[in-house]
Amino acid sequence: MPAATWTGRNAHAEKIAADIAAALGDELGLSEPPLAVGLSADSTGVPAGSLLPPRERFSGMPAPTHCFVYVDAHLPRPFELRAAVLGGRSGIRRHLGLGHLLYAVPLTPRVPSRVELGPVRGSDPAAFEGDAEAAHCLNRDVELVDLAHALTPATAGPDRNHTWEVARRLTIDPLPQGSVLVVQTLHRPTARAWSLGAHAVLDFAARAETALG
Repeated sequence: MPAATWTGRNAHAEKIAADIAAALGDELGLSEPPLAVGLSADSTGVPAGSLLPPRERFSGMPAPTHCFVYVDAHLPRPFELRAAVLGGRSGIRRHLGLGHLLYAVPLTPRVPSRVELGPVRGSDPAAFEGDAEAAHCLNRDVELVDLAHALTPATAGPDRNHTWEVARRLTIDPLPQGSVLVVQTLHRPTARAWSLGAHAVLDFAARAETALG
C-alpha cells in the first residue's frame, strides 16, 4: 500500500488528518471536508459516544501504530471513520502510512441480532451469517455480496511479492433505533492519489438498507 504515505515534515497527525478529510471531501463530492482529528496511539481510537468499537490491542499489521485519525461526517449521510496510521522510517526520515480503515454507518432497518460476512470455506465464497432472516435478505442480492467481498480484502501489501493476511470484518449490529454497519477495509491507490473507499462503503450501506427492507 505505497500510495498514502507521509515523510519528513509532513509526517505528523495534523497533516495526515487534513489530507484524509480532503480526500473524503473529494471522493464524496462535498463542498467542505468533514471534521477529522488525530488521536494518540495509546488511546482507545474513538471519542466517547462513538459507534465505532475501541481499537484492538494487536492490529495485525507489520508496523506499529503511530496514531489514529477519527472522522465524524454527516454528509452525504452520517458515518464515522477511524484510520490507523502506521509508523516507520525510510533511511533517517520518519515514514508514516495508512493501515486499517474502520467505518461505522447507521442503518435505518433494525436487525434482531448480529449479521456478519462469514469466512471463505473451501471453494465456497463467503456469505452473510448470523440472524437467519437478515442474512437471507442480504445473500439474495448477489451484487451486494460481491461488494462486501471487494470491501474486505483478505491480504494487503505493496506488491504481489510482499503481502500479509488481514482480518476481514463486516458486521451489522442492532441499535436501540435501527442498526449499525461496521466495515474494516483498506485504502486503494488511484490514478491521481489514493481512495479511502468511502463511496463504496456508503453504497454498500444503501444497498444493505434496501435488502433488509
